Amino acid sequence: MVTTISSLLKIHKVLPMKFNILSRKRTLLLFFCLGVAALLASCASEGQRLMNEGASPAYAQGFDDGCSSGKKSAGDLFSQFHKNVQAFQHNQDYRQGWNDGHEECRNEWLSMNRQQQLSIEEQRAADEHSLIKSMKNDNNQQYLPKLSPKEIEELKRLGH
Repeated sequence: MVTTISSLLKIHKVLPMKFNILSRKRTLLLFFCLGVAALLASCASEGQRLMNEGASPAYAQGFDDGCSSGKKSAGDLFSQFHKNVQAFQHNQDYRQGWNDGHEECRNEWLSMNRQQQLSIEEQRAADEHSLIKSMKNDNNQQYLPKLSPKEIEELKRLGH
């Protein structure tokens, strides 16, 4: 029985692949990097944009610091935690900006990360579906292990 299960687990190593998994991984990595770059670029100039729209410099600085801190708290490895404790304690504009920036950028980063995870799972499912379809279409019975009637009965008994 151990031989049968281990041989079934080795099937994927001998099946011919009609798609290049490495290039798909590179594509996913490229999209991930582009997403991170877009997110970094969007928050990098947010404070300046807020001042152009009439926000105080303290609010804009608080927003930028909170944004960086929010991304860091969400798991972004490239962001740093920033908080001017004196300004946070004594300046309402800075405190409000920091809180707003922290929440907005944290949620944005988490949302982007969820989307990337969903894309990866969708790609895995598509790859698995393609592999199964190619096995059926190509009639790759030659790659399946030869099972004895006893082993087939054992697999049926186990529900496979």
